[in-house]
Amino acid sequence: MSLRRKLARREQEALEALHRLAPCTAAQLQGEVGGTYSGTRAVLSRLVAKGLANHRYDGPRYIYEPVQDSSSAGKYALREVVDTFFKGSNKEALGALLGMSTEVIDETELKELEAMLASIRGRTDADG
Repeated sequence: MSLRRKLARREQEALEALHRLAPCTAAQLQGEVGGTYSGTRAVLSRLVAKGLANHRYDGPRYIYEPVQDSSSAGKYALREVVDTFFKGSNKEALGALLGMSTEVIDETELKELEAMLASIRGRTDADG
């Protein structure tokens, strides 16, 4: 079981908000997630203790940041979603993402997607 699944709901919410706001103070995070200031500080302390957030002293306050960069955290979270809701199938997840788009995909974006697929094909061909 992954560490993320062991987080309490408030810890998960705070960590997600921390990725959006960082670097930020406890007061800024409280404004995003609600609750009391002391409750927000307690959640941040637990995230620091679990190694998911860092803090540094800046004058009279602490500044908090997630340990993992947003791109890595996003990939991890997406992997969790694909595994949980699409039985690990990247094809099914990609189909769902493309199917839920209400916008027309323009030629530039289509070419970028085709380039990504070609790159994946190249890796597959080189492996086998």
